[in-house]
Amino acid sequence: MLFCGIAWALGSEAYGEGVTVEDAENSAGLGLGQKVAVIGEPKKVRTATVNIQEIFRSYHKVAHAEGEINIERARIQKEQNQKAVKLRAMDQVLRELECSLQGLNDSDVRRPDLEREKGVRFHERERWKRQRAVALKASHADINRRMVARMEVLLEEIRGLVRLEAERMGFDLVFDVEGTGSSQVPFLLFARDAHDITPRIIKKLAESAPQGAQR
Repeated sequence: MLFCGIAWALGSEAYGEGVTVEDAENSAGLGLGQKVAVIGEPKKVRTATVNIQEIFRSYHKVAHAEGEINIERARIQKEQNQKAVKLRAMDQVLRELECSLQGLNDSDVRRPDLEREKGVRFHERERWKRQRAVALKASHADINRRMVARMEVLLEEIRGLVRLEAERMGFDLVFDVEGTGSSQVPFLLFARDAHDITPRIIKKLAESAPQGAQR
């Protein structure tokens, strides 16, 4: 009964030639191994690369944001120049008071009043100078914070588009060729058969640019 079952499983090869149980087991094992190899064959991972810095520099929204930031910096600089004019005027008053004091002898009755006025003017100048420096530092810090926040939003837009396009094109992994870690070593050193999708992302972002802003 065992032989008949094996012969049925192996077909015509079981007749005319002696087929042992060992042969049947080897044959069955070979078939099983082939099936396992087919089922367990790993899927090839599709890899793409992208240059985020290149995309970022070419994004029209980045240029627009930088333009607005530069306008704000110019406004602050103009205010500082106006304050500098006032500071120079205060310095001129102090120089004139000093010249007047040098023209008086120690016993002159006008001397105490001039020295007092000079002291008041000097402290006023120092207070104004400190306030100007603090205001300038705060203004620059505020601009830098807003610039970083805006650029991070734009960077996330780019990342989002990269993820969307990579999924649409069937890629499993996308590496930023200029991305660096804390050691300043690029995350990607080599990727075989990797497809560069940087031009595609740049083109997609350019499609949203207003007329006249496209590069």
